[in-house]
Amino acid sequence: MKILKFKGKMSLKNKLLLILGLFLIVSAIATIIVYTTNEDARNWINVYILKKEVTEEDVATIELDVDKSQYIYAFDKYISILCEGKLSLYNSYASKESELDIIISNPTYDTNGSFLGIAEKNGQRVYLISDGKILWDKRVEGSINKINVDRNGNVSVITTGTSYKSVIITFDKGGNELFKTFLAYTIAVDTDMSIDGKYLAVAEINASGALIESSIRIIDTEKAIDGDAINSVVYKYNADANKIITDLKYQEKGQLVCIYNDSIHIIYDDKDRVLTEFTKSTQIADINLKSNILKADEISTGLFTARTDIILKNILTDAETVYSVDSSVKEIVSFDQISAINLGTEIHFINLNGWLEKKYTSSQEIKEIVIGRSIAGIVYRDRIKVLVF
Repeated sequence: MKILKFKGKMSLKNKLLLILGLFLIVSAIATIIVYTTNEDARNWINVYILKKEVTEEDVATIELDVDKSQYIYAFDKYISILCEGKLSLYNSYASKESELDIIISNPTYDTNGSFLGIAEKNGQRVYLISDGKILWDKRVEGSINKINVDRNGNVSVITTGTSYKSVIITFDKGGNELFKTFLAYTIAVDTDMSIDGKYLAVAEINASGALIESSIRIIDTEKAIDGDAINSVVYKYNADANKIITDLKYQEKGQLVCIYNDSIHIIYDDKDRVLTEFTKSTQIADINLKSNILKADEISTGLFTARTDIILKNILTDAETVYSVDSSVKEIVSFDQISAINLGTEIHFINLNGWLEKKYTSSQEIKEIVIGRSIAGIVYRDRIKVLVF
């Protein structure tokens, strides 16, 4: 078989298209390099090309009744408002999608994935909500202090006011009680279930002595469900005296991140390791990000001026990224892969790389921020502005 060979010169049109294609590729690569390495250029691109800066006029509004007590929380794709026994769920367009009867006047919340847990602080009632519906509600013995929800819909509730210092009641997604954990000498301050549901971590404090003692126990949920209360505790860690534990969170690969009054630790493979220590300049710390921890250090730059460095540290690689703002920070709220930095009349939403996702500017002081999986609520006295990621 003969192979036909075509000889000829490339047309001028094809040459121009090839040159244009190469130019676009080189320009894209150059832009990416400049964006990642030059902060001033990145800020300019964010504002003028990527249009990441938004104002009050650019987003939808939920009006609030200032004469009523209202509790605002974000979860999944909703902004929720609890008021006078009704929980209203609003979507990203600020439209009410559903309204649920919730008999709670002083709520404590937790959320994970599409699940929202609400309990009556210092009360007895617990609800689990998902996809705009109440999955179940229960009354528990004692007085509720805190609630935790995992991504599978399992709920653990910390109660006090019984013959024990604390009792932790764990329910499944259907509202069935799985097991109880009784603490006779310590007070439970937080709980979290591992991603695979195999372990329940409990943070405890003992304030009965001259020094406060903090500890963490990890419970094998399968053994606990089978009623083996003694052998179900598979790990126990006692912190140094006067280290006060306040929060803990399981990460994707089974790492347990714990926050104390002076540092953040990680427990993995039955070993405790310090991830970061706080200094006098540390104002805020957070462990609610995916595979990352956050702390904010405020540094004086003059008599009445300050800079705040928001430091993100990857718990897997120990790599650190710093996002700086030329002012003090009012609050930082983190969830999954986004941190919202409230500067008063300005909010910077940054991702895990320390890059700006959105910048929201306001003419009035912002009261607080709430963040869900794909939505944020910027709360004022009389309204909520709804921002979508």
